Amino acid sequence: MTLAVRMSPEVEQALGPQMALQARGITEGTCIECQQPLDDQPVNVVLGQGPMGAGGIWFVHDRCAPSRIIPLNAEAEAAVVQPEDGYDMTMAAGTVDGRPVLVARMVMTPLTDSGTHGAEPRNIFMQALLENGFHLVTAEVDAPPLGEWIAVFQPHGRDLQLIVLTPDGGRFFHGTIARPPAGWVKSVLAEHQVLLLGGDVPGRHDDEPEHLHEILAAAARNGQLAGARIACGRPNDFGLA
Repeated sequence: MTLAVRMSPEVEQALGPQMALQARGITEGTCIECQQPLDDQPVNVVLGQGPMGAGGIWFVHDRCAPSRIIPLNAEAEAAVVQPEDGYDMTMAAGTVDGRPVLVARMVMTPLTDSGTHGAEPRNIFMQALLENGFHLVTAEVDAPPLGEWIAVFQPHGRDLQLIVLTPDGGRFFHGTIARPPAGWVKSVLAEHQVLLLGGDVPGRHDDEPEHLHEILAAAARNGQLAGARIACGRPNDFGLA
């Protein structure tokens, strides 16, 4: 579903051309006012800005609230940059060139001022991935191994429960993957690894598999995709109960 996304001149100017274009490309989400899914009615962009230049992009139904800039205090700004329960993201399973992949997308885009007057905001999620050992994907959708990160999954009906852990035991993601494509689990277990990708990746968490490669390739061409191959398997593969 294509959403009719609107933003005030102030919001558009503050975002800059690239971030504004990405905001207009949203295809799903939840209204922060009524907490209901975005629908086929017009959607407004709300930009939060904190005293240190960090903030976030949210979306609201046009019937619920206007497009505007919301000042954030220091506490709210910190919560946007690093929520207490980790980044709020969706995770999708797919296959690219026969390789199993996991694609992480932020529910809300965390961003920060680059510190340079007139420069566009930077995506904090992309920056955080690169600072934690992920590599910029620029051509072929692939990346080197990243040691000590693990992804653990187990069946949950037709879905999979997934936990992605960082080297210090922190939780990068904990949630459900809806109906992974046929052969995905078998491919992961054969290699005991998966290509984890994230950044400014447009589209939906349930993109059709044949469209996933196009979406990821476009993000890579734009310098908006980071990736790493990490260990992946069932709990007993890692000695977990």
